[in-house]
Amino acid sequence: MFEGLRRKIIGRHAVLRFRPEVWVQMIEELHRRGEERRESGAFLLAARQGNPRVVERVVYLDDIDPACLVGGIHLHGEAYGKLWDICEETGSKVVGDIHTHPTERVAQSPTDRENPMVARAGHVALIAPNFAAGRVVATDVGVHLYQGEEGWSSHFGREARRLLYLGRFA
Repeated sequence: MFEGLRRKIIGRHAVLRFRPEVWVQMIEELHRRGEERRESGAFLLAARQGNPRVVERVVYLDDIDPACLVGGIHLHGEAYGKLWDICEETGSKVVGDIHTHPTERVAQSPTDRENPMVARAGHVALIAPNFAAGRVVATDVGVHLYQGEEGWSSHFGREARRLLYLGRFA
């Protein structure tokens, strides 16, 4: 009983939940793919039939569009077809995306704001600092929630940590 209550309380406000091993592997892979000289990114997938907030799979942008990492990220339209195929094959859905920035600044650039990776209300866009170098924790990340015609709400520091749960109860 206590364990069930604890799970409900921990991370109850989180819009995305990651098991530690998924988070660490994702950050390391984003860093590796960016080669400390360019942005990298990924789509975050959750099971269609499970908890819609638990990230269970990460699809790296350069796996579905090998030419997209050009300093910034320029994802071509065909990549979305590949992404939807992956979702269909794995019973997943896209719940968010993450990309890196070259500095500690994790606010959205004008390009980020004007070009959501998935232009659907509720989509979560994460930005990791410093090309995802070193240990990146929730308070380091910008959490940006797409709200459709109203645009974005952005959260940093402790508020970002409240919206991202990184732990074993994901």
